[in-house]
Amino acid sequence: MPFLRSLNKTAPEADFNLSWPIDGLAYVAAFMGPIAAGPLIGIISGNWRFILLGLLMGVGISFLNAWLSDKFIDPLLAKFQRPLQKITLRIFVNFAAFVWALLLSALSMLAPIAILSSTILTQLR
Repeated sequence: MPFLRSLNKTAPEADFNLSWPIDGLAYVAAFMGPIAAGPLIGIISGNWRFILLGLLMGVGISFLNAWLSDKFIDPLLAKFQRPLQKITLRIFVNFAAFVWALLLSALSMLAPIAILSSTILTQLR
């Protein structure tokens, strides 16, 4: 399930008669999760700079993930598409994809804190 280009361009060796090993919801979570989680820390803290920085970081992380997925992950999945049809491997790959989506969301949520942490400490004094 590519983000920026069609699947026949990102993974030309994919077998379209087989189902794709990763559930589409994992792709949605990996793309929309950072965009939604980035501004959340700003909303919680009530700081508009955190909201803006979180949104920018979320969009940047999402598009970097989309590019990396199109460039590396999709061709690799297409190469091993047939062995990944086994249910145990399919569950493992989907679990890894959802964990990756959660890590991207956490990264975009914690990035404003890491970048603007001195602002938080100054406000507390």
